[in-house]
Amino acid sequence: MATAPSISRRDRLDRWAMGACRPLYVTFEITLRCNLRCLHCYNFDRDDAYHLGKEPAQELTAEEIHRILQELHQEGCLFLAFTGGEALAHPEIENFIKHACRIGMAVRLKSNGALLNEQRVQRIADAGASAVDISLYGADAPTHDAFVRHAGAFKRTMEGARAARDRGLKVRFSILLVQSNAHQIGLMTKIAKELGVPYSVDAQITARHDGSRSSLGVQTDHQSLERAYRGSLRHLVSGPPSTSESVQCSCARAVCGISAFGEVYPCIGAPLPSGNLRDHSFHEIWSNSPVLRWIRGLRASDFPACQSCVHKPYCRRSSGAIYTNSGVYTGPEKFGDDWVCGEAEIIHRIHDEATSCDEAIHDHN
Repeated sequence: MATAPSISRRDRLDRWAMGACRPLYVTFEITLRCNLRCLHCYNFDRDDAYHLGKEPAQELTAEEIHRILQELHQEGCLFLAFTGGEALAHPEIENFIKHACRIGMAVRLKSNGALLNEQRVQRIADAGASAVDISLYGADAPTHDAFVRHAGAFKRTMEGARAARDRGLKVRFSILLVQSNAHQIGLMTKIAKELGVPYSVDAQITARHDGSRSSLGVQTDHQSLERAYRGSLRHLVSGPPSTSESVQCSCARAVCGISAFGEVYPCIGAPLPSGNLRDHSFHEIWSNSPVLRWIRGLRASDFPACQSCVHKPYCRRSSGAIYTNSGVYTGPEKFGDDWVCGEAEIIHRIHDEATSCDEAIHDHN
């Protein structure tokens, strides 16, 4: 008799949070300042006035951030990620980590790694941080440094990753697959394996939150993407497809984001303003925001292009990316008018080819 697969405690917790609409996972953007000038930056072009020190708006103060941390805790947040900009560029980051850990949150940092030296790693570890996600944009200095537009960044990022790993932090590489590094994807995953750290790979690029679209110019084409999926990333398309009818993720249910100016988003990657924490408490926004309530009420029929798509089980659709690129959260408006549709078609085709091959071998034997 077949037995049902066991469900981990974490999976049960995630399912409970989805059903109960508890913000289990929060990504908190504590500053937009950054030491690098990445070509794809989703906030704004790093050559503009903000990067040069002329702020268009007042970021949250340290006092406001501490208050918000308390409100997140009261609403049920357990897993908190500090991001930016560059989270380590905030002078109070260690105090924020201490506060969050003291009230029971598990804290990770999302970082470019270039500010992580042994002393800095020691301080954030002593403050209570348990993990750090480090962005990787190339397998060598010329590729990585050209993308972040800062000489020496690759060397410092690698040193930071090793220092964090050696100190006992859970390190994960966030590998961004773009046109300039698609030929190095195997070498980038090899770096992660040699360091003994896990990695994730993302190929979706979004327009910027300020409305500019020059960031999309770095996105890999589908031909390069297919070569990657047939080569070094083949393991990411194996396995049975999803049978879920829904295309909704955990946005506004178990996940939310907070901007450096106090704006609450359904997810840090879905910048739909849902209420500002300078005007209302997190509880009030999370419970009563019309935007968040609308997202929670969406059904499969509200995603018409996705509902009948044959590639849906293989799709890595992000509502946030769709919204940022098209202005329509429930898009794409029709099949094939978004980059992710082509990605799903590639994954579907490769999966079917492998399945047909396996069946042919089985029949032959």
